[in-house]
Parts: sequence; C-alpha cells; structure tokens
Amino acid sequence: MASSEFRKRANWQTISGFRALKTEARFKSSLQVALDSVFPDQFRVEKPKELGEIYSTSTLSDEVLDKIHNIDVTELRSSGTPKYSWGINMDFVIRNLTNKKSLFGAIKRQDGWKLQTCTPDAVTPIKEVANTLHHFTPGLLKVIRDASGISDKILPFWVVLVGDITRDPRRNREIAFWVQEYNKNFSMWRDIENIGDMLDFFENNLLPRLL
Repeated sequence: MASSEFRKRANWQTISGFRALKTEARFKSSLQVALDSVFPDQFRVEKPKELGEIYSTSTLSDEVLDKIHNIDVTELRSSGTPKYSWGINMDFVIRNLTNKKSLFGAIKRQDGWKLQTCTPDAVTPIKEVANTLHHFTPGLLKVIRDASGISDKILPFWVVLVGDITRDPRRNREIAFWVQEYNKNFSMWRDIENIGDMLDFFENNLLPRLL
C-alpha cells in the first residue's frame, strides 16, 4: 500500500472536526476514520480490557505466599465483580478484525521544562513516561505479545508522546537512548493539531505489522 494512502482517502473534513476533542479522543477518532477509509469494517480502535487483571490473576509460589500478607485473589464483590483487579491500563488497542492481530498503545503527556536551562520543572518529572517503559519488562512483553498476535520483529505496543517533552532536548535524548532500535514503537506527536503526522507515522511504521 502506498505510504500516502491515508492522506489520499481519509475523510479529512470529518477528521478536522475532531480537533476540538481532547488528545486521546482526537487520536482514536482520527485513526478510526482513516482506517475505515482504506479498510472498511476491518479495524477497530478502542479501549482494551483484557490486560486489566494480569497481576491479580497471576500466581505466586507457596514459598512467597507464606512470607507475605496473603489474600484470596478470587474473592468477589457483592456485585459479582472481582474484588482485586490489578493489571495495566492501556489507552487504546488497534484491532484487525480479520486476522485478529492487535496493537496496544498508550498516549502520554509530559509538560513543564525550562527553556533557558533545558531542565525539567521539579513538579513535572519524567515519571509518567518512565512508568510506561515498564512495558519493556520480560513478563509484560510476553503477555502483551500473546494478546496481540503480531510478529516478534516489533514490539506489541505503540507509545505516543505529546506535550513539552516532545521538544525538550534533554528528554528527547533520554528517550532515544532508552528505546534505541525500537524507535518505531515510540512517536513524538509534537503538533497535535497536525493529525496527518500521526497518521503517517502509524501507516509507515506500524500498520504493516497488523496486516
């Protein structure tokens, strides 16, 4: 598929109307319209639920259980829902309904840095982005990959960074160093008014893995 297919066929009049939405809603709605324009009824962009209990349903050894404050993780509330529900909360998943492949993702905003000194404000550390990078841990990579069904040649998630961090010279260097050869799994959406840039990144780097 040509790299400009989204730009040629997407309903830009509809997409332009999404600029009034908050960033996450703008992202998901725009991506859904663009996908529908090229692949009608084949993709769905939504909030995932299947990773919300991966910690609470995991098992520990008897040796560990004997040494910690243990609970019955199968206990239910009066409503019938799990009392303990620990997992990861991804912002979106892009599902190919035809081949069942999925790409999970997170949108992270980081604001607050001093242009004069290129240092971050004390009240806005990089912890939001750093917390997202725990997706690189072996256990999470395995469970997300099993749920995604995509090739092991690429990570099974997409992290979209927005806000001041996308222009911060220090943080750009840090993040580039962290992700290195996995740079196709991380994008800097520096101008959230420019929806085309976000769609181009997805089409050129990630869409092929979902087909």
